[in-house]
Amino acid sequence: MSVAVYCFSGAGHSLSVAKRIAERLNAPVCLIGQAAFYGAETAVIVFPVYCQNIPTPVRGFLLSVSAKYVVLIAAYGGISPGNVLREASDCVCGTVIAAAAVPTGHSFLSEPDGGENSFLSPVIERIYRPQKAEIPKLFKNPFSDFFPAWRSRVGVKITCSSQCNDCKICEINCPMHAMHNGRRKVYSLSALYPSVSERRAAVYAPPRSERISP
Repeated sequence: MSVAVYCFSGAGHSLSVAKRIAERLNAPVCLIGQAAFYGAETAVIVFPVYCQNIPTPVRGFLLSVSAKYVVLIAAYGGISPGNVLREASDCVCGTVIAAAAVPTGHSFLSEPDGGENSFLSPVIERIYRPQKAEIPKLFKNPFSDFFPAWRSRVGVKITCSSQCNDCKICEINCPMHAMHNGRRKVYSLSALYPSVSERRAAVYAPPRSERISP
């Protein structure tokens, strides 16, 4: 069975999760946006949750994936991942055999990714014993789809360093259009969200008795 790990990461948290999975699978990590889907039988797709939404580059990649089996890993740094796993599963044409919402550090906070590894064993097992997973529909904030690029800047403070020359390359290249002049004057996020150590991964993988034929 050929397995590849695909990852989109803005701040590095999702990449950290992807590397942990790839190490266990002895598989390469391919960055979404820099590498196209190349035909692995099983695709493990790791992506961050932005305001309870799937990042735009990831949504496009999900629609292009033609793997027989798919594993979805959503890394979130806020209070809730919302319904992204169910929405992502609706985008792929292959069989989703496992999914997990993994708590990590928030993109705009200086906190570690937490090192949450409880999701690894059940996910790895499903990769080697593929079974169709049922992804439940979870609550999604009704305002999460309104002005997501603007909302990604609200509640954070982004500042320019003294090395900034006002080239606006960050604003031009940001795939989520979340940068605006490199700064935003609003309150801190640290008091709004529980620390990453207080959150646990949610894993959706079927029991062994429901194995499907390869």
